[in-house]
Amino acid sequence: MKKRTKTILGVVVVIVIAAIAIPMYISRQHTTFRAEVTDHMSMLDTLDILVIRKITTTDPYDEEEVIIKGPQEIRNMLKLAKDIELRRLKHTDISERFEGNPYYYDWQLRTKKEDRFTEGFGITFYNQHAVSIYSGYKTRDKLENYEITNDFNLNEMEQLFTNLKEEKE
Repeated sequence: MKKRTKTILGVVVVIVIAAIAIPMYISRQHTTFRAEVTDHMSMLDTLDILVIRKITTTDPYDEEEVIIKGPQEIRNMLKLAKDIELRRLKHTDISERFEGNPYYYDWQLRTKKEDRFTEGFGITFYNQHAVSIYSGYKTRDKLENYEITNDFNLNEMEQLFTNLKEEKE
């Protein structure tokens, strides 16, 4: 009787641990752009500068650049990506990132943390399905690669970039 009780108790413990660990692991793999970038900004932080580069995939030195310094304009650009749902990738094949796109966008965002120091984010939109995020606030795993799991229209970013570039000229 004791051996049977211990076996049943052991199976129950394994099931309970699996029921807790598996959902926790899965939830860590799925995230949003908001959770990875904008949630790390407090009300006391100020948006310092956003540099957007449009880089061709064939020649990385051939790029167009727009610099945005107004906090409201930066917020408008961040709103474009706020609802993107992401899934972490462990291994990525770089050649797949550029499929179908002659260019990609690289964002460099700096925020001033309570007027004491600056913190940076690097966000690279390779195509409608792949993005990399560098987070300056993290102590490890600063660069993460993600797959975009919901609909994201890169054409909207193209139109905004073109409009901003025309305004700056």
